[in-house]
Amino acid sequence: MVRRTKAEALVTRAQLLDAAELVFSEKGVTNTSLQEVADAAGVSRGALYHHFKNKVDLTDALLDRVMLPLDEMRMRAPLAAPDDPLSQIRLRAIYVLHQAANDSHTRAVFTILFHKCEYVDKMLPIKLRHLQTRNECAEDVSRVFASAIAVGQLPAHLDANDITMGLFSFIDGLVYNWLLDPAGFSLEKNAELFVDIYLEGLRQAKPNK
Repeated sequence: MVRRTKAEALVTRAQLLDAAELVFSEKGVTNTSLQEVADAAGVSRGALYHHFKNKVDLTDALLDRVMLPLDEMRMRAPLAAPDDPLSQIRLRAIYVLHQAANDSHTRAVFTILFHKCEYVDKMLPIKLRHLQTRNECAEDVSRVFASAIAVGQLPAHLDANDITMGLFSFIDGLVYNWLLDPAGFSLEKNAELFVDIYLEGLRQAKPNK
């Protein structure tokens, strides 16, 4: 009985997350009430509060759900390309674009963060969470870029932090514009091309005069 109850609770939690993705993507986080999320999930408001304290807690859970596969790729990249830091970055960047294009949860969360979330009042903790996640990832990627510079894969004059932020801006810009008009270009088909364009630009970069 206990096992079945736990399993049912997990199903309800997943239903709530799926409903939040849908309603937040359509109406925005600020304009959506928790009652609307509960209604979309087909559960009571009390059931929602059993799993999530408030809207910030619910949005945090949405972020956690899409961060898990990205974290798994971060762990796999060094194994897939040992002693090749630039290839590790390439694999991770391409994976992010593929996830945005192919995984409905990732695509929904990117839609919410880029287009449907106002970082005001009670939603400010989401901005801080987003910033913390970005900074932690940036520190990790910057270390890998520094290794690529150290072994001669990239010019020595490049700054690892600067090119990390350039990569993040490049990836964010691609996803942002693709979400605006998915028919405008293929994020899935061109993911490798896009990432290779950025990395090749780094290889050819000249020192500032």
